[in-house]
Amino acid sequence: MSTARMTRPAAKTAKKTPPTPPVAATKPAWKATAAGWAGATMITGGYASAADPRWWLLCAGCAGLGTAHTMRTMRTDRRASTAEAARLAIQSVVKVPVFQHVTWDRKKGIPRRLVVTIPPEAAAAETAAMTLTQAVCSAWSPAQFSISSSNIPAGRFVLTYRDPTPEPDKTSLDQAKDRAKDVATQIYGTAVSVDSFQSEDGQLDAFTIHHQRGAHLSSSNIQLRLAAVTSAMMPGQWRSDFDLEHDTVTVSRRHPLPTMVPRPTHLPDPDSPDWEKIPQAVDEDGNTCYWDISGVMAHQLKAGRTRTGKTVSMNGDAIEGARRGWRVFVVDPKRIEYLGLRDWPNIEMVATTVPDQVALIHWLWALMEDRYRRIEEEGARETDFTRVLVLIDEYRQFYGNAKNWWSTIKVSGMPGECPVFGWIGSLLRMAAACRIHVDLGTQRPDAEFLGGEIRDNFSGRAATGPLSADGARMMFGSEHVGVGIPFGKRGRGTYLSGESAPKEVQFFYTPDPRKAHSSQDLELLDQLRPSTTTWTKKKFVWPTDEQIDEAMSSAGKKTSPEWERILGADLADDIDTVAVSSPVVVDEAVDDDPARDIDRYYSKPHPVAATDLAAGMLIDMDGAWVTVVEASSDDGQVILEWESAGDDRGTLMLGDEEALPARTLLDD
Repeated sequence: MSTARMTRPAAKTAKKTPPTPPVAATKPAWKATAAGWAGATMITGGYASAADPRWWLLCAGCAGLGTAHTMRTMRTDRRASTAEAARLAIQSVVKVPVFQHVTWDRKKGIPRRLVVTIPPEAAAAETAAMTLTQAVCSAWSPAQFSISSSNIPAGRFVLTYRDPTPEPDKTSLDQAKDRAKDVATQIYGTAVSVDSFQSEDGQLDAFTIHHQRGAHLSSSNIQLRLAAVTSAMMPGQWRSDFDLEHDTVTVSRRHPLPTMVPRPTHLPDPDSPDWEKIPQAVDEDGNTCYWDISGVMAHQLKAGRTRTGKTVSMNGDAIEGARRGWRVFVVDPKRIEYLGLRDWPNIEMVATTVPDQVALIHWLWALMEDRYRRIEEEGARETDFTRVLVLIDEYRQFYGNAKNWWSTIKVSGMPGECPVFGWIGSLLRMAAACRIHVDLGTQRPDAEFLGGEIRDNFSGRAATGPLSADGARMMFGSEHVGVGIPFGKRGRGTYLSGESAPKEVQFFYTPDPRKAHSSQDLELLDQLRPSTTTWTKKKFVWPTDEQIDEAMSSAGKKTSPEWERILGADLADDIDTVAVSSPVVVDEAVDDDPARDIDRYYSKPHPVAATDLAAGMLIDMDGAWVTVVEASSDDGQVILEWESAGDDRGTLMLGDEEALPARTLLDD
C-alpha cells in the first residue's frame, strides 16, 4: 500500500511538468565575432557619417580588426579539429591512450613539432618508436615526421617535421641513402650509423646499420618483424641479416627468383655426404636448398594450398629416393595424385584405399620395431639397414578418411581412436634412428589433426604458396614468415633448413610421369629414372578366414574381423604387376561409366575464364577432372567449391583474369 501512495503523486507531478524547450544551436565563435563587428561598424558609421565623414576611417579600421580576429578564430578552430582527428587516428593504431601537443608553423600552416605522450609501459616496447612514427606520418599525411628525442620513462616522444621532397641537387643514389638512414633511425633509434653500398649500375644495393639495441634483438620474432617493416618502408624487395655479436644489421636488395626450375639431374656419388641430401628448391642467391635426412631434418613437413606445387615437390622427393635405391612407399588419400609413380622403379607401393594405407603404416611401424630388436638383440648397426622413405600426402584427408573407416569397423571395447595415428606418432619419434623417414604433406597443419608433438618432430619445414598468419605461426613460429609469397606462382614458397632461417625459394619442378607429354618433360623424366630396379612392386597378402578367427579367439571380444585383417597383412612381391601404357584401354564392363568416358557427356576441353566458370562444369585439377559445385566472386577473386568422383572436396581461388581448361555438359 505504501508503494501505491508514493507512486501516484509522482505520476501526477510528472504530468504537470512542462515540456523542456528545445536548446538553441550555439553559433560558432567566428560567426558571433563577425556579427558583432559588422553590427558595430554599421551603427558607428551610421551615426558618425552625418557629423564627420572622417569617422568612416575609424569604422574601416574596426572592420579590419574584426576581420583579422575572425580569420584567426577560424584558423584556430580548423587546426584544433585537424589535430584532434590526427590524435584519434594515432590512438587507433597504437591501441593506447595518446596525448598530443602541436606546435604549428605559421608560414607553412603545418605542424613543425609534435609532442606525443603515451603510457610508459607502451613506450618501453621494442617497436614503440617505429609504430608511433608510422602512425603519426599516416595521420598527418602528406606531412612526414621523425623522432628527434624521446623520454621513455615519461612516455614522451618529440617528433619534428621533415620535408618529404628531396633536394633537387641530389641524385637517386643520394636519395636512396637518405631514405635508408631515415628508415634505420625510425626503427633502431637515433643513435645509429649507416654504411651504404652501391651496385655496378649505381643503385643502392645494401646498407649496414650499426645500432646499440644489443640483446633487445635476440628474439627471432622481433628480428622477423623488424625485417618486414624495413622491407615495407624501402622501395623494392629487401632482406635483413642480423649480426648480434657486432650489433649490426645488413639490409641487402633481394634478387628476383625464377618462375620455374627443373629438378637437377646430377646424382652425387654414393660415398659423398650429398648422397643423403634431397634437393628441394633454389633461393634468390642461386643456392640449392636440401632436405638432409641424415641430420636433424630426419622428417619433413610440407604445407600448401591446392595448385601451389606441394604435390609436385613431394613427387620429386619420391623420385629422388628411388634414384638412390631407397625403399619408397606412398600414401595417397586423394587416390589419383601419384598414379604416375605406380610403375616407377624402386617405388614399392602407392596405397590409395584406407585399408591399404592403414595396413602399410602398420607394416612400417612393425619394420621399425624389428630393426630396433635387431640392433638391441643381434648387434646390428644402423648403417646395415636400407633407408626407407614414406610419403603421406594430404594428411587432413587421410585423417578424416581413417576416422570414418574406423567408426564402421570398431566394436565395443576397441579404442575410440584408430591406432594408426599412434603408429604415425611413433614413426616420427623413433623411426629416424633406424633410417625410416616421413615426408608429410597437408594444406594446413592445424592442431585439430596434427597435434603439437607430432608437428614438433618435423625439423624440415616447407610451404608452397602464401600462408595465412595462423598457418605461418604453426609452420615457422612467426606470423610474418611466408605470408608475402605472391599468389599464382606455382612452386614459389618458403623453406626452412637445419642450417638457416626460413627463406623464400622456388621449388624444383618434377613432371608427373602420367601427365608428361612435352619433349622437355619426357627428357627430364628419362634422366631421373633409375637405371636399375632394386626393389620390386609389392602387394598385401591378407590373412585367411581361419587365421582371422584364430586371432579373434585369442583377442577376445575387443576386436573385429576387419581389424585383425589389417594386423595380419604382410607385403609380398606383386608378380602380376603389368606396366600401364598410354593410351589406357578401358574395360568394356565399365565402358558405360561416365567417369571413364567423359567425352560422351561433356564438351572437349577449352579455356574458360575464371569469371565464366559455373556449377556443373568440369575443370582440370592437376590433370584430373573435377566438378564445380559452386562458384562465387569476392574482391577480385573467384572462389570455386569442387568435388571429385571419389568424393574428395576442396576450394580453389583464382584471379579474375585467370583461365582454366574446362568442359561443359553437352545437351541431350
